[in-house]
Amino acid sequence: MRLVGPLAAAVIALGGLTACDTIQGVSDTADKVKLCADAIQLVGFSPDMSDPQKALEDTKAKAAELEKLATSSPDEQVRKALEEAANGMQNVNSAADWVTQKAALVEKVSTACGG
Repeated sequence: MRLVGPLAAAVIALGGLTACDTIQGVSDTADKVKLCADAIQLVGFSPDMSDPQKALEDTKAKAAELEKLATSSPDEQVRKALEEAANGMQNVNSAADWVTQKAALVEKVSTACGG
């Protein structure tokens, strides 16, 4: 009978760990959802083509923001997709180049984010 007390305490402690793990999992998922939403918004950026030079600068600025997001991603697949998208945005020669690449990069980020 004396074993029941410590055994009950161990079960309660394990239940607490499971609850903490669940809470951490929910928090990680919420963080990933927020990060992915921000990333898709950045990748979906459409520059104002009336000023091609400013459009190119704006595209590269969005790429820098995307790189920053990539470094904060705990998910390696998402991080790689964000880095690739950022590189694509950084390496465009014109805003028109970005427009042609955008669909493929949005797809890649969406897929990595589970969408």
